[in-house]
Amino acid sequence: MSDQLKEDIAQQMTAARVDTLRLFDLVEEKHLHDSPGFGFRPIIWHLAHIGVFEAYWLIQKLEGKCAPDERYERIFDPINTPREESKNLPTRAEMEAFLTRVREQVFDYLGSAGFETNDRFLCDAYVFRLVLEHEYQHQETLTYLLHMLDPSLKTNSEQKEGRGGSVSSKSFSAAREMVLVDAGPFEKGSIWGSFAYDNELPAYTIDLPAFRIDRLLTTNEEYAHFVDERGYETREWWSDEGWEWRRQESWTCPLYWSNDGESWRIQTLFEDKVWEPEHPVAGVSWYEADAYARFMNKRLPTESEWEKAASWDSTTNRKRRFAWGNQEPTSLLCNFHAQFLGTTAVGSFPDGASGYGVLDMTGNVWEWTSDSFAGYPEFKYFPYPEYSEIWFDGDHRVLKGGSWATRAPILRTSFRNFFRRHFRIAFAGIRLAEDV
Repeated sequence: MSDQLKEDIAQQMTAARVDTLRLFDLVEEKHLHDSPGFGFRPIIWHLAHIGVFEAYWLIQKLEGKCAPDERYERIFDPINTPREESKNLPTRAEMEAFLTRVREQVFDYLGSAGFETNDRFLCDAYVFRLVLEHEYQHQETLTYLLHMLDPSLKTNSEQKEGRGGSVSSKSFSAAREMVLVDAGPFEKGSIWGSFAYDNELPAYTIDLPAFRIDRLLTTNEEYAHFVDERGYETREWWSDEGWEWRRQESWTCPLYWSNDGESWRIQTLFEDKVWEPEHPVAGVSWYEADAYARFMNKRLPTESEWEKAASWDSTTNRKRRFAWGNQEPTSLLCNFHAQFLGTTAVGSFPDGASGYGVLDMTGNVWEWTSDSFAGYPEFKYFPYPEYSEIWFDGDHRVLKGGSWATRAPILRTSFRNFFRRHFRIAFAGIRLAEDV
């Protein structure tokens, strides 16, 4: 069992690194050393940071050895080196050489590691999974940052390799009504005994009143009605802070939208094109999602409501790992892992419906909830406070469900993403709820 686990971990880490490097192949290196905008670090910073994180947990903390490169330890630590000081970074070749040295040491240790232990840090290879999911999350962040670049700067090598195909949409046969979620208890958080972040724990039972939730995500076409009805200019739909952010940053539509006078256009990863009205709206902040909900005389779902609608099977009173069940994600069940290199029409995956018949709750776009990011009852940080605890600040809001760029393990229904309320570059959209 232990040998098989080691082999699985090694294969997953190797495959993840291939995916990471493929992302950096999309643009010439000279475009990787500048910030893509909004004050973010240069794109290439993330490459060495992934290696520094791996070295810290698997070489320094686990083996008790010194940092492989103390200079890297300093400049690629997001706490020790602020964003504005992330300049004059090493070349990609130098960073990749560092990653190779780190990985060689890690795999040497993996061969002798023991995971059948009561040590929470090592049990079931927890610390290796921590490093692996960290890389998965940075892959999605990198996709956000690359998306911000002008499409002309990127080479669509992904499509040449057979990725980015189309999906046959069944969205228009899916009823666009709201779904009733019955009152009663459900288990919130991670219950499976497998890897989970500290903020998913400890799982607990919560009793919710009945509510309704949209069967489908809010589409571009639906959100355009809000824009056309002067939603960005109408004060009554916005909170005080949301209105100030809208005014300060001159928001007039979602981040990647533009209008050529005849139709709406949208910037995708590789092109600027006429939008697809049946696709989910994305590139909106929490403030915009909240304003749209007020415009529709509805509200954003709470995190608990979202998680129950996505995960609970009321016929068995058991929680599902993914919306459809415990089967691993596939391209027939949801849009994930950049298989289609962008969003898909809402409702395109009827086989991926939740127990309540709600569609697209796994993949396609992240979904804003109304709740602030905070710890569950009896929360204890593990293994470090900087992943979750320091962000319990009242500004960050929880997002659920995953996006078209999210890797399979992170699609679990207990996973909690979190961004500041004005954050717009994520592949995040809207699903509305209402009281019964």
